[in-house]
Amino acid sequence: MRGMTMPKAVLFDLDGVLVKSEEAWFRAVAQSGVKFRSGKAVSRKEFAPTFGQGTETDIAVFGLQCSREELDAFYEIEFLRHLGTVWVNPDAQPLLADLRAKGIKTALVTNTVSRIARALVEKAEVLTLLDVLATADRVKKSKPAPDLVELALKELEVGPGEAWFVGDTRYDRNAAEAANVKFVGMGIDGDTRIERLAELLA
Repeated sequence: MRGMTMPKAVLFDLDGVLVKSEEAWFRAVAQSGVKFRSGKAVSRKEFAPTFGQGTETDIAVFGLQCSREELDAFYEIEFLRHLGTVWVNPDAQPLLADLRAKGIKTALVTNTVSRIARALVEKAEVLTLLDVLATADRVKKSKPAPDLVELALKELEVGPGEAWFVGDTRYDRNAAEAANVKFVGMGIDGDTRIERLAELLA
C-alpha cells in the first residue's frame, strides 16, 4: 500500500470488514432490552449510533440491569438465532489466503465474544486463515481500549510497528492509535484509507 511498508501481520476487525451482521446484532440488542430493561426493547433509533461498541457500553447506554457476563451469555444465544441475516464480504477469503501465501500473519480483533466470532468467521470461511482470535471475552476492556490489539500483537509475536489494523469504526481507529499500530480505515480515514478489502494489497 502506498506510503506504508508491508507488515509482518495484519489485524482485522470483524463486523463491517469481514462480514456485516448489523441486522442480526440489532435483533439481539433489541431483545436485550426486553429481558434486561423491564420489557422495553431497544429501538433502531437507539441502536444505530452505538453499533460496534462493547457489551459493557451497551449496559450503560441502554440502561440494562445485568452484568457484562449475563449480557454476553444472552447475546451468544440470541445473536446466533439470526446468523442467516449476516452478509459475508466476498473479498475476505481470497485476501486472507493471499496474506497467508505471502507469509503475513493475521488476527481477528473484535468486540464480539468468542462463540459468536467463531460462528461468523466460519460462515465467512476464514477461520483456518486466522492465526489469532482476539475476542472481547479474553480481555478486561473492549475497543476503543487497546487491550484487544495488544493481545493480538502478543500472540502473533510482533511489535506495534510491524502490524496494520484494518477497521471501519472510530472504536477501531482509537484502539489502533492507543496501541501505536498503523490504522487502515475501511470507508473511514486512518493512516491510510481503502473502500474495499481487496484494495489492501494493491
